[in-house]
Amino acid sequence: EMLVTAGIDTPRYQVLMADTIDVFKLRFPCVVKPCREDASHGLSEESLVSDMGALERQVSKVCRLYGGEALVEEFAEGREFNVTVLGNNETQVLQVSEIEYSLPGSLPRLLTFAAKWEPESIYFQNTRAVCPAEIGPALRARIGDTARLTFRLLGCRGYARVDMRLDAAGRLKVLDVNPNPDISPGTGAARQALASGMTYAEFIEKI
Repeated sequence: EMLVTAGIDTPRYQVLMADTIDVFKLRFPCVVKPCREDASHGLSEESLVSDMGALERQVSKVCRLYGGEALVEEFAEGREFNVTVLGNNETQVLQVSEIEYSLPGSLPRLLTFAAKWEPESIYFQNTRAVCPAEIGPALRARIGDTARLTFRLLGCRGYARVDMRLDAAGRLKVLDVNPNPDISPGTGAARQALASGMTYAEFIEKI
């Protein structure tokens, strides 16, 4: 992934963008999102770009609306998972959730702002979390190992959620680490705790 800053309406920027894509060896399609936002702010179907023109337009829009910086990363096209890790020195991985999309083929499979917050939208109505995810033990173990390693590498404490997807080659790619996810009743973390055999009170007490 790469970080792009504001000030992009110049020929120098266009050269910089192309050079940066080459240096970072990013391949289209890419996802463009705000650098320092939460809850899918700034993510829409326009966030998935397939060429330099679309990339420049979306980076410009994100920089203008969200503080002058955009994060660009390759789009992993496979299944999407998230999992909550509890603990400090000793960690526990809760049940894995999968984000399932039943969107029309013209819409990219992204967990957009609309998918989370706009009940009347096609994204909200065709995106759902399945917990526990319907996966085999080998993939479940890989997801758990990746989540634990990421949790430790980034210095998370107490609890955190790790989001990841499979790429076209079946490799897990970490998309995001949320060191302070919503843990209120009915949220993803609480569902994962329930699927792991905890009551909500036990989940909070464990933290």
